[in-house]
Amino acid sequence: MCVLYKVLENESPPYLFNTIPKNNRQHQTRYSDNIPTFLTKHDYFKNSFFPSAITEWNKLECYVKNADSFDVFKKRILKLIRPPPKSIFNIHNPLGIKYLTRIRVGLSHLKDHKFRHNFQDSVDPMCSCGSGVETTTHFFLHCANFNFQRQTLFDKITTIDENILAENEDSIINTLLFGKPNFENSINKAILNTSIEYILSTERFNVPLF
Repeated sequence: MCVLYKVLENESPPYLFNTIPKNNRQHQTRYSDNIPTFLTKHDYFKNSFFPSAITEWNKLECYVKNADSFDVFKKRILKLIRPPPKSIFNIHNPLGIKYLTRIRVGLSHLKDHKFRHNFQDSVDPMCSCGSGVETTTHFFLHCANFNFQRQTLFDKITTIDENILAENEDSIINTLLFGKPNFENSINKAILNTSIEYILSTERFNVPLF
């Protein structure tokens, strides 16, 4: 998107600008109108720079395309694609935070994560317990391999806030991984520390990821 912005603003060699399909106006600019797309017959050309970049460009909101400078445009693009930072509430546990972060972003030892990222050692996403796909939810709430550790997790979470485990599974997992925005930092810190204790106690992540 940044390269295409520069092309449209004539900040690149003219032959690049001349490559772009023109609409009915005399000059193609970056304003609200979409850029005409290329007619493509094959994926090889469709996935090349100009056809794919123009397709993505046309999806952008006008306020992004109408940025007055490259720096402003880049900041707006980054704001769109970067998720807001998630706090770890000043927890100092490097190993635990590493494993928690991997689970947060879906790139951990869990077989569902590795299978979706085409790890060679994960030919399927099924858990070794035999009762389902080893997703984040399965690991925290259902895996029979860790029933003992899970009971400790649930006991501690209930002590922190008895209503957490009464929510639906998606909400429970979100709370265990990120805390709750309406909770005080001290409570969220306690929740994340409890989640980290569970992760480490299972020893599921003690082997190399690759």
